[in-house]
Amino acid sequence: MNIKFSMPELLILFSLFMYPQSFTFAVAAFCFGLLGRIIDYLMEYSVEMKKAESAKESVNEAVDAFTSIFNAGKKEV
Repeated sequence: MNIKFSMPELLILFSLFMYPQSFTFAVAAFCFGLLGRIIDYLMEYSVEMKKAESAKESVNEAVDAFTSIFNAGKKEV
């Protein structure tokens, strides 16, 4: 499990302490913190998907290379 404490978490914690003084400011800070964490999660997910896609492409290229080596002597009709 990866535990993070960065700006989105700080904004959510700030909204908790700001709530008694200013409801509007606390809600805005909470929304910014939540939106920031969602965007961060989506960016990390996108990077993971790109890595998986490139690994799959590499495997497919290696399979194609091996099949072309073994099929080099055979003529297709």
